[in-house]
Amino acid sequence: MKATSLCYMLAATTVAGQAGAQTSSQYLDTAFGWQPEFIEIIAVGPIDPQTHLARRHTGVPTSDAVVQQTRNRDEDQSKTRCHGWRFMPATPQKFMPYLDSLFVPGNTCAEPGGWVNYCPVSNGAQRIKTFLSEYGLQYNLTMSYDYAAVHPKPRGQQGEFSSFNSSLTGTWFLAKDCDNSQGVFLTFEADWGQGTNFSERHRSAQHTLGSLSDPQASLRGGKGVFVPQVALGYSGFNGKWVAMAGTIDVSNYMDQNAYTPGWGSGGLLNQSFGNNPALPLTWGNLGFLTAWQPCDSFYAMYATTSTNTEINHNPFNDLSANYWMHMVETGFIFDDAMGLGAGTYRLQFTMLDNGGDCGLGGGINIQQQMGKNSPLGFFARAAFMDQDAANFTGTKAYASAGFMLQAPFTQSGWGSYSNHENISFGFMWQRAASGQEPVVHKDEYGLELSMVMQVTPTFYIQPDLQYIFNPIHASDGDDGAFVMQVQGVLKF
Repeated sequence: MKATSLCYMLAATTVAGQAGAQTSSQYLDTAFGWQPEFIEIIAVGPIDPQTHLARRHTGVPTSDAVVQQTRNRDEDQSKTRCHGWRFMPATPQKFMPYLDSLFVPGNTCAEPGGWVNYCPVSNGAQRIKTFLSEYGLQYNLTMSYDYAAVHPKPRGQQGEFSSFNSSLTGTWFLAKDCDNSQGVFLTFEADWGQGTNFSERHRSAQHTLGSLSDPQASLRGGKGVFVPQVALGYSGFNGKWVAMAGTIDVSNYMDQNAYTPGWGSGGLLNQSFGNNPALPLTWGNLGFLTAWQPCDSFYAMYATTSTNTEINHNPFNDLSANYWMHMVETGFIFDDAMGLGAGTYRLQFTMLDNGGDCGLGGGINIQQQMGKNSPLGFFARAAFMDQDAANFTGTKAYASAGFMLQAPFTQSGWGSYSNHENISFGFMWQRAASGQEPVVHKDEYGLELSMVMQVTPTFYIQPDLQYIFNPIHASDGDDGAFVMQVQGVLKF
């Protein structure tokens, strides 16, 4: 859903008139990416509007108003003539709207409308982020504490788990030409964490339940720092084309959905909602990704990576055509789909060679606003893999659907659409691949209800309740159990 430039001008005039402020004191809030509007800078701490580059929201095409911030800053800098290329630029090169949301983090971490709008930690984090962005470095640092409990727990199994998790993702814009039509950048991701009574392989809610899905929001558990992405990228043709090579986390770009953004972004916590578990969305492997968006309403992406790199090992080791993945995704973007509002419809196709066995599969991914001015959004994913491909991911077939209610109560304060706050509900179904056999249940189901409450500009609390039906490796043939979870998230 895009507003016109006139709408943005009216929004700025209205806010300025009410508060008696100048445009220079205003902050463009991206509000989940759907309806940006200007609000008072005092509501979000020490953000200088002159250097402000609004936060992007993955899966939502960046609006014209947000992109215009970059252009305005470049015009201010053009007082000194530019010849050739700018190095370590304070603003990114031009990208098409959907690609912009994937490759540009923005330099803002403070979210308005929390219980507390002034916080020294948030203010300090924002100052650091603003300073580094002046040298081309834009990033998101997410840190969380997660507590989960399984009830009733199977006999002889652990029922409670807690862990600390962190993830640093970002883009370092290394150089761009003077008219922003092309540029070179470096993307990166580093994940680390420590489980106080949790480890991914031996102590987790997934292990206790014997489930195919992973209900916990925990990323790591005592394995040290893991680097799933370090890749060099190039964008050209006025941002219509991007190419990237290196160690790539494909899930950072493909199978995005604004209503199920996954861990650390205020979405449902079960990892089978954050990404399609049937698709081979590889990470930490050597590969190549390219994206093309010729117009606002269509994009296409292609990724190819190896599939057998060990964690934190040289990605050039053990390269083999017998362990390789190819994936294509196309997306159709609508400002108003069937009168319901903004929607994005994605189709995916994959081919992989797993130890000499060639497998095929495909999927769909839908995000749709439920009304032109509605805070309610609908999401759905589905995929089917042939047996060879399914043995790589462990899931032969999958489907999920649900809703996210943004701005559940008000447009300011608690429940505001301008920050992470939402109420989400989802249902999923997974069928196990033959490689998972022997199984107690072939089909597994899950329900999840989650709520996000923004406490400070950079901290939110998320209570979460799930019920997993028919875990595939259920102990004693159990038919299911509740997973009660709460996490506190710092997002800088």
